[in-house]
Amino acid sequence: MRYTFIRPFVDAAQTVLEEVLFERTPVGEPQLSSKTLAGLGVATIVGITGEADGRLLINMTRESALGIAQAMNRGDCSELDALGQDTLAELTSMITGHAISTLNDVGHQLRVSPPTILIGENLTISGLEMETLVVPLQTTHGEVVVNIAVRTN
Repeated sequence: MRYTFIRPFVDAAQTVLEEVLFERTPVGEPQLSSKTLAGLGVATIVGITGEADGRLLINMTRESALGIAQAMNRGDCSELDALGQDTLAELTSMITGHAISTLNDVGHQLRVSPPTILIGENLTISGLEMETLVVPLQTTHGEVVVNIAVRTN
């Protein structure tokens, strides 16, 4: 895992969350993990292809997801219905778009898939056995955990 591919995703997550929530979003202690990921209730996943392969997974509780969706919609979201899910997909697209643009602007060739949203209790996310950097970010709506795994081709 090359740190030069990882850092832009962490920076983008912090920047985008701060912009859409209008608050400071501290970054917690990063950890490396190679285990199957346990979903916290709501997860969005984006695949990364091109010069490197991998995925970005943004993981949060249902309460945190709803709070963020409400904040982004100025309170017009009372549940994780189509509007709430579209809002979380847009948040994920904003984060990945920012990170991929940063990387491609310095000469890398990367592409991303559209976000997939998973909602449910006791989620386990596996299938991509790669070392993953797990980074928590604190918001007033709860913790948002960014999981990024990238390996160069």
